[in-house]
Amino acid sequence: MGVQLNIKDENVVRLARKLAKAEHKSVTQVLRDLLEREERAREEAAEAKTKAVLEIVERMRALMSPEDRAKSSKEWMDEIYDEDGLPI
Repeated sequence: MGVQLNIKDENVVRLARKLAKAEHKSVTQVLRDLLEREERAREEAAEAKTKAVLEIVERMRALMSPEDRAKSSKEWMDEIYDEDGLPI
C-alpha cells in the first residue's frame, strides 16, 4: 500500500467527499488539486513580494547620488555607527 494520510476531522472528510463527488474525481485527486493550487498561490505571493521589494530598491537607488550608490555596505555601516558599534 502507498503513503497514507489519516484525516480525523469528520467535517474535512465530508467536504472532501462532497467535492470529489461533485467534480467526478477521487478524494485523492480533489485534495491534490487543492493542495497544488494553494502551493502555486503561495509561490506567486512570494514572487510578488520579492518583485515589490526589488522595485522599492530600484526606486531608492534612483534617488541616491552616484557617490552613495558606489559605497560598500561597510562604508555605509561606518557612517552610521561609531567604533563601539553604537549609532551616531
